[in-house]
Amino acid sequence: MNPPLFHPGQPIVCSNDDFTVLLAQNPAIQTPKRGPIYVVRGLFDTPRGFGLTVVEINNAGVAPGFPEANFHESRFAAVPDVEELSLAELLEESVTA
Repeated sequence: MNPPLFHPGQPIVCSNDDFTVLLAQNPAIQTPKRGPIYVVRGLFDTPRGFGLTVVEINNAGVAPGFPEANFHESRFAAVPDVEELSLAELLEESVTA
């Protein structure tokens, strides 16, 4: 089996937020939406690959006695690393320009 695409603590975005089937099974489940950045909270090895939970959504109490709803990793994309610039460097560049 391939390793998971993501790791706990990694920022990701949802690229497929069509959870129609999941919501038909339990409309109380909160699901990720396209747009916001989420942070991976946990990974689950499932028969269909890896599922994940995110820090921003907690479905632990939605279906007592069942595992928390998780979302297949294929529905997400990694957030690219952005080079950090210091405010001092930006100010220096704007003053000297």
